[in-house]
Amino acid sequence: MIFPGGVRQFGFFVADLDAAIARWADLGVAPWFVMREVAMTGCHYRGQLSEPVISIALANNGDMQVELVQQHDDTPSIYKEFMDATGGGFNQVAYWVKDIDTVLGAALAAGWTEVWCGAAGARFSYLEHPDSPVPIVELVEDNDISRPMNAAVRAAADAWRPGEPVIQVVDLD
Repeated sequence: MIFPGGVRQFGFFVADLDAAIARWADLGVAPWFVMREVAMTGCHYRGQLSEPVISIALANNGDMQVELVQQHDDTPSIYKEFMDATGGGFNQVAYWVKDIDTVLGAALAAGWTEVWCGAAGARFSYLEHPDSPVPIVELVEDNDISRPMNAAVRAAADAWRPGEPVIQVVDLD
């Protein structure tokens, strides 16, 4: 098996982040940790520098994390590619890995192609393969920044009750 552990996150690309959050909250998935208009500096899309501006929302339902991503500009990126091709929806499963270099190397050796990569507190890599049952497999580095954030999202979900606020804005400044 190339990807260690279990799938930890499902990712969806959306045209309207707030509308998507509202629909998920109607299903009982909340609260959402939202990072608005993040400049994704230093990322690479299909081998070229790509720095789109995106908003990201994270919430958990039990052990499963859900990620919603909305791109705000026309910069070529994996997000724009998927939205142009499909109009949005389910895009990826993510694995949280301690040794991203080893797992990435094994995936590339097994014929996977890296289509999007960068770092935003933790390194990440989006991979595709023609025989994959999902469009993208994401690797996210499990480190001292990502681990507490993921734990906070999970703990908030466990404590959340209907009627409570569904959005918690994360200030990255």
